[in-house]
Amino acid sequence: MSTLQQKRKTIKLMAVLGLLVATMSLSAQPSTLSDADQISSLMAALSNQSKTPGDVLDPSLNPSDRDKNLHRLSAPHYELTIVPTQGVPPVTGDSASVPIRVHFDSKDGNSLDTNATAQFVKRNGRWYFSNFNFMGWPIFLTVVLVACLLVGTGYAATVLMLRSRLGKRGRLGVNGVKMLIPVFWPTLFRQTR
Repeated sequence: MSTLQQKRKTIKLMAVLGLLVATMSLSAQPSTLSDADQISSLMAALSNQSKTPGDVLDPSLNPSDRDKNLHRLSAPHYELTIVPTQGVPPVTGDSASVPIRVHFDSKDGNSLDTNATAQFVKRNGRWYFSNFNFMGWPIFLTVVLVACLLVGTGYAATVLMLRSRLGKRGRLGVNGVKMLIPVFWPTLFRQTR
C-alpha cells in the first residue's frame, strides 16, 4: 500500500509542477533584446548572410545613397566577417558607432581586411546599418596608393628620359645600369647637357 501512496504523491507532485511551468510560460512577457544585443545580432546576420544587405541598411536613405551602399555588397558570392574590436559599447540615443574588424572576399579578386567603424541608426525601435562605408578603402590606404602610383610613374618617366638622352649622345653603356639607381641621376643629367 505504501508504494501505491508514493506513486500517487509522485503523480500529484508532477501535476503541480507541470501546472506551475505552464502558468509561468503563459504569463511570461516576451523579452526584448538590449540595443547592444540588437546591434551585435545585426552584424552577425550580415556576416553569416542570414539577412540581405538591403534588409539591414537604413530604409530612410535616399535612393542614390542606398544604391551606392548596396553596390558595395553586390557580388553574388562573398565572405564577410564583421567582428567588434572592443565589444559593442553601451548605446544611448538613436545612433551608435562600433569599432570593428572587417574581412571581405568576393572571390573575384576584390577583398578587404581592415579595422573600421560601423555606423548604426535606430528607426522605429529597430536598429539598422546607417551605411556600409566600412567596406570602402580607408583614407590612409588611398593616400598611400596614390603616392606609390605617382612615385612609380615619376621613376619610370625619369628612366625613360635618361635612356633617350644618353642614347642620343652615345653614352648608354654602363650608364644604362646607373640610370636605374636614383642616386646617379644628377650626374647622368649633367652628362646629357
